[in-house]
Amino acid sequence: MLSIQLFHQARVNKRRVIYRLAFSIKVHLLLSKAGILSKIVNLYNRQIPGALLHLTFTTLAVNQTQYFLALCLELEKQGYTTSIISFHEESNKMISDAGIKVFNVFESYRSEKEKNLNIENEFTDLLKKYNIECPNILLSHEKVTFLIQDSLKLKEKFVLYFKALEKIFTELKSKHQGNVVLFQELGGFASIVSSFYVARGMGYDNIYFEPSFFKGRMFFVKNTFESYKVIEDFNKQIEPTVLSYLQNARTNKTIVIPKKDASHYQHPIRKIINTHNIKRLFQKLVSKYFTNQKEEFNYIGSFVYRHVRMLTNRFLFTKYYQSIPSGKFVYYPFHVPMDVALTVRAPLFVDQYYLIDYISRNIPNGYSLAIKEHPAMIGVVEYRRIKDLLSRNDNIVFLNPDINNHEVMTRMDLLLTVNSKTGAESLMQGRKVICLGDAFYNKSKSVRFVDNIDNLYKHINTAIAGDAPKIDDINVFFNSTYSQTHIGELYYCAAENITQSSNSISNYVKVNYGK
Repeated sequence: MLSIQLFHQARVNKRRVIYRLAFSIKVHLLLSKAGILSKIVNLYNRQIPGALLHLTFTTLAVNQTQYFLALCLELEKQGYTTSIISFHEESNKMISDAGIKVFNVFESYRSEKEKNLNIENEFTDLLKKYNIECPNILLSHEKVTFLIQDSLKLKEKFVLYFKALEKIFTELKSKHQGNVVLFQELGGFASIVSSFYVARGMGYDNIYFEPSFFKGRMFFVKNTFESYKVIEDFNKQIEPTVLSYLQNARTNKTIVIPKKDASHYQHPIRKIINTHNIKRLFQKLVSKYFTNQKEEFNYIGSFVYRHVRMLTNRFLFTKYYQSIPSGKFVYYPFHVPMDVALTVRAPLFVDQYYLIDYISRNIPNGYSLAIKEHPAMIGVVEYRRIKDLLSRNDNIVFLNPDINNHEVMTRMDLLLTVNSKTGAESLMQGRKVICLGDAFYNKSKSVRFVDNIDNLYKHINTAIAGDAPKIDDINVFFNSTYSQTHIGELYYCAAENITQSSNSISNYVKVNYGK
């Protein structure tokens, strides 16, 4: 009798186990199908319930340190813990004196360098470890920016940065577990790129700050080097603030200049005699050669050479500068050659001289191609390449850089750009725009995006013959852009801006991480 009862109980238990297993499998499948399970697992692995996130920032220069330090102090008042990963040793004392945790990348950098590592092998290993498919894109930004030709030197820099950052993020992980988010300005420098890959490799999110079209607002770009893609919302009511901003910009013909870049928009000679620049040059020389303090922007020779060349070219170009064409023309504004928008987001077009030559051979008969230097980098384009372009193409007009960009846009028949903000400014003016690269506006219905330039002439002809974008559609795009950006101005340390920037970060964190 007892054996029969035990047998019966065993059958019941077995049945219960089967039912529970079947129920678990059913729930698992339902959650997976709904995409909920992966989110639950991701949150479990990355975050500890109830704990505020630890926010860490990278700094590459003293102005960045001052801004991020002020942000850290403000965010800590809100209950967050913060730290700064420093690629600028001169800043370390300032950070630690303020009571904020600072990680000195160069401390580990030096110790690793003393090991005489096999750089080629180490570089190959990190490419595999972090699944980096095109390493030369990583190297190209600093080659263009700092005029570096030695790839091995750059590979060593990446290897040492990766090793130092792995130690830093391991320490962060041991203390804060999954509750870490990295914030940094978008850039193509080894410091920024290495921080991105190491953070992502350890499962942490990387949020890039990028100035938006609207002054005093930023894009927050999550876990990618690609631009933020604005999603047009045609059902959203147009904000009066947006309409007022657009009307004011159209009337006053103003261009969007982030405060952090304002000093670049000067005549080359003013940049050289600028007292701030002279002071910083002296400080860099002392740090590099007397106190042995390292920083990311430590290539003093290339910095001086570029400014001298810009001044020289500014005078050499004088005889080639022309006025706005009186006839029909397509406009191509130069991008900053060392901008991450080109070197990382649109590497196909890093050689803008080749692109200009190609465009000049694809515009319709009777049209000229107007080109103009970027107002922040007048003289940085190569004299020899410009001279060659003009000598071989009599339909290219090299505009005087003192001409207001809005004057050119109001008279052009078409703007053709890779991903310049001039594309957005032209769209704001109701002009026809062709975009060739990765830009925040290239998905707009008001912009013609061309991802293959084999038959560029067809796109140019179609765009010129077509209708201009509708003002209602334009307003929708900019209204959507405004609503998808965040208040704050990079490296502007006024108290109001620090409060607004920190609140934007805090609100973003609460919306995306729930804490």
